[in-house]
This record gives sequence, C-alpha cells and structure tokens, in this order.
Amino acid sequence: MLNNQKKLGIALVLTASVLLVAAFLAVPFGATSAVRTTLAIIGAVLLLCAAPIMWKDGIKRIKDEPRRKGSLLTMRQSGFFDFIVLLLIVATILAAMGVFGLITYNSTLSKHIALAGSNVKTLEEARLVPEFIEYNFKKDLNFVAASYGSFLLIATIIFVACVVSLVYMRFISPIVRADESLQRAHKIYRTTAQYAAAIVVVLLMLFPIYWMIISSFKTSDELLAAVPTLWPKEFIWSNYPDVLKKAPFDKYLINTLITTLVIMVGELTVGVMAAYGFSKGTFVGREFLFMLVLGALMVPIQVTFVPIYVFIARMNMIDTYAGIIVPNLVSAYFVFMLRQNFMAVDNSYIEAGKVDGMGRFGTIFHVLCPMCKPTLITVSIITFINGWNSYFWPKMISKTVASRTIAVGVQQLKNTFAGMEVSNYNEIMAGAVMAIVPIIALFLILQKYIMTGMSKAAMK
Repeated sequence: MLNNQKKLGIALVLTASVLLVAAFLAVPFGATSAVRTTLAIIGAVLLLCAAPIMWKDGIKRIKDEPRRKGSLLTMRQSGFFDFIVLLLIVATILAAMGVFGLITYNSTLSKHIALAGSNVKTLEEARLVPEFIEYNFKKDLNFVAASYGSFLLIATIIFVACVVSLVYMRFISPIVRADESLQRAHKIYRTTAQYAAAIVVVLLMLFPIYWMIISSFKTSDELLAAVPTLWPKEFIWSNYPDVLKKAPFDKYLINTLITTLVIMVGELTVGVMAAYGFSKGTFVGREFLFMLVLGALMVPIQVTFVPIYVFIARMNMIDTYAGIIVPNLVSAYFVFMLRQNFMAVDNSYIEAGKVDGMGRFGTIFHVLCPMCKPTLITVSIITFINGWNSYFWPKMISKTVASRTIAVGVQQLKNTFAGMEVSNYNEIMAGAVMAIVPIIALFLILQKYIMTGMSKAAMK
C-alpha cells in the first residue's frame, strides 16, 4: 500500500509533468517567454521536491544492505539497455551526417562568396553583397548540407535521452527495486503516461475531422484568415443547403452506391473462388500463381493505371459505371486474406460435405464461408469503405455527372461558378462532411466485425 508520503510524491510528480508539458506546448500557442519559463521552473522545482520524498525509503534500504557488485551486468541484463545502445549508434550516425553537412555547407558558402568577390564570412553578410545570388547557393547544397541543423538537433535529443535513461538505470532503478511502494508508484506513472499518450494520439487523429466539421460552419473569409480559429465566430448553417443547390449530391450518392456495391460483390465472389482454389485446390503451378497474386500487392495503381486506362478507353467505357467497376473487381489483398482463413479450416469438414453430396460450390458456400464469416464481413466492409472513398480512378474515368462519384463530386465544388475555380473551401468542407457521414456511421456500427476479422486473419 502507498503511504501518505508516497501519495504526496506521486501528486508532485504528476503535477510537475503537466507543467513541463504545458511549458512545451506553450511555444506553438504563442505564449510569452515569461510564461514558458515560469511553468518550466515550477515543474523542475516540484520534481526536485518529489525526488527525496519518493526515494528516501529506497536509499535507506540500499545503505542497509551489503554492497553489490556487477551494476553494469545488471544494466545489460535489461532488454532496454540494448535498445539504448542502438539509439546511441543512430545518434552517432546522425551526428556524423550533421558534421559532414556543416562542412559541406561552409565549403559551398565559401565558394559562392569567392565567386561574388567579397571577403564576408557569414550568409547574413553575403546577402548584403549584390553579386551574391542566394538562389544559386541553395541550389548547390545537397540534402545533408541543407539539413545539417536538423541532423545535429535530432542527434542531440537522442543522445540526451539515452544519457538520462542510462543514469536512471544505473542510479534510480536500484532505488526503485529496493522499495516495493516505489514500484507501485512507478506503475502509476507508466499507466498515466500510457493513457496520456493514447489521448494525444486520438486527439491528433481526430483533429482533421474536427477541423473539417468546424470549417464547414465558417465563412470563406474566416476560413482563409491568416490566424486560424478553432471555433467559428458565427455558425453559417447555410453552407449545407448551398452545397446541395450547387452540386447534384443525390446523383453522386446513387453513382457511388451502385459502383461500390457492384465492386464489393465482385471482389467477394472472385476472392472466395480464388481463395478456395489456392487453399483447397490441387493443380500444377498453384504456388507460383499465388506468388504472382502476392506480387500484385506490391504494384501501386499509379504504375498500372496507364495501360488500364488505354484498355478502358478502347472498350468505350470512359464515363460509365463499367469503367469504374471492371478494374476493381479483383483484390489481391482480399484473395490472400481469405486464402489464409480457408487454409485454417480442417479438410475433414470438406470431406464431410462431400459425403453429404455437396459439390465444390456447396462446400464453399455451406462449409467454408460460414466458418470464415467474420473475415467475409470484414472484407465486405473494407471493400465498401474503399469504394466509397475511392478518388484517383473515378477521377480519371468520370467526366460528367452521369458517372461521377461523391469523392470526385466534392472536389468539383471548386468549379461551381461558371466553371471557374473559387475559394469556397467552407462549402467544400460541408460537402466532405456529408460524404463521410455514411462511412463513419457504418464503421461505428460494424467496427467489432472489422476487428474480429482482422485478428483472425492475422493469427492464421
């Protein structure tokens, strides 16, 4: 159990951590240097006050116990020690690159200063010389020379973090091991840090969505202001009706639903059949053909879209549903995913199906598919989400409202005034909100199936 002394120390440490984080975050929020310095000093003082309170019992027990040898060996037995050594190697490499970049930077600067015929030594002084062309100087810098400051800064941060970690392992870790209540306190620190990190990650991931929703209620001038606002000065509810008037979102929605549902059915049908063949079928070249399927996962659409586009154009499928659907009827990833699940099904079930008179299709739809239901649901949901959010290929194929999907339609909101591009980003944000609402609702309702299907596929 934690005594009052340890509880006070934990409170001081957590308060100090909050103040230090606030001092760090005060920089991007434009707080004055006095505020940042005050927060940092108070946080450091609280940490110094908490240290003797938390470590008093552990230090006393270490003094009472006989002195042990092999501190370095104890440190090396920790798996974290090897990670620190790896970070030190990385920091050394980055520092070497930074030093090389600094030397290259100074050499290039000296060469350009000499060409300008001046005796100055720094870049600020060289800018005052008319003959010095800064554009040519920066163009001659390589990546390492142009970024030497970043390399040195990152190397310094990593090195300081490693030194602090080693000091902790050498001097503080023995104190923690000698005091069970201090171990409980450190467990509280770790749990708090994990929750704080999780909250920060969630906020970072949700901020773009929040910004999109809030921007959809702003005026165009407020959205384009030099200093962004996190909350609208006045909610403009008319942005949504204006979008519906300027763009045929009902047609975009119908087009998206048709193409997405057909693609989903096609990928499921082809994926199930191919997965059955690659998992339970026996034919010459099965493994080689499956390796070709896996190879297709490594080829991005930006590499293959030119021959596919030529094929679609020659088949007169431009600006049609077929042009959007046909190239997306097969997914190599889903074939692989379903094949892994089918392979985990014991062949005795298939043999039992044959005894009952089932053929191949009966075995697939009455034995394999029910046993792999979570994965099939996951594939269906992911296919629907990918089809709904697809932009690149529909943008290439759809030329008019007849086949334009909702993702392309949102982008077309820029051209709502006589075909001219305008800065109506508030209306574009409103259109984007309407486009993502169905997908978010679908994900929230069916997320448990996605997680189940993914976990089962990963364990096969």
